[in-house]
This record gives sequence, structure tokens and C-alpha cells, in this order.
Amino acid sequence: MSNPLFEKAIRELESREEDVRPSDVVLFPEPLRSAVNFVIRLGRFSLTEFAEKLPDFTKQEVKQIADLLIQRHLFDLSRFATEAEPYYEARLSAMTRPLSRPPSDIWKKID
Repeated sequence: MSNPLFEKAIRELESREEDVRPSDVVLFPEPLRSAVNFVIRLGRFSLTEFAEKLPDFTKQEVKQIADLLIQRHLFDLSRFATEAEPYYEARLSAMTRPLSRPPSDIWKKID
């Protein structure tokens, strides 16, 4: 038997073609919205902590959601992750481009 809340969350995430930014989370269906909001505020979190915020989902379903959010550049797999307990880090801005330093003659251009 499939979980309709899980199916709705997966459809929402798979239908997106762009990266997910923290501001996009408000468009997620409940209870995914509240859970993702919570773990973004934590910064670094385990799969167990994420699964606790989604009690209607199995741990495997929560892992599948987390993997999709990694693909959409909202989460990163933490270096503290193990096979038994994955840890994730939320990207604050979900930017895919690194910031560059302004040119050294920027003040000459401004004056």
C-alpha cells in the first residue's frame, strides 16, 4: 500500500527542474514543508532527526526525499555520514555558483 503523502511529496520534488532554494520550501505540501523548514534551521542533521519530523513516512521514504533534495542542491551529504546513519547539511542559499572576489580596481570604477 502506498503512502499518499509520500507520493505527493515525491511528485512535487521530481516535477521541479531547477534547484530548490530555502525560499521554495513554503510551496511544499505539509508535512514536508514543516520538516524541511526544521532541518534547514538545524543546519546539520541526521536521517533519524529528519524522519522524526515526518512520522507518516518510513525511514526509507525519508531517505529517498533527502536524496532528491541533495540532487536539487538544498542538502549536502555531510562528511560525518556513515552507512548506518547518514548526516546531511542544509545549504543556506542553495547557490550552485561560487561567489567571486570583486576586482582590485573596483574603487577606481566607483569613483
